[in-house]
Amino acid sequence: MTVIVGVKLQDKINNAVKFQEILSEFNCIIKLRIGINNSSIFCNSTGIVLLQIENSENAINLEKALLEISGIELQRMIF
Repeated sequence: MTVIVGVKLQDKINNAVKFQEILSEFNCIIKLRIGINNSSIFCNSTGIVLLQIENSENAINLEKALLEISGIELQRMIF
């Protein structure tokens, strides 16, 4: 099973360090990471990241950790 977790991060300036720390903690389960930036707005404070996770249980643990950051919105696709 493959899980794609879409993460919308608000207030990137204040939340980016914690976000990166969590992704580093879970780096062994993240198969793919894609960052989507709005190039029309310089230094946009919102970011979207797509993460491919190979196991639903791993995805749940990662999502729980990410939701501890204020301003995080998550969506999930399962294949």
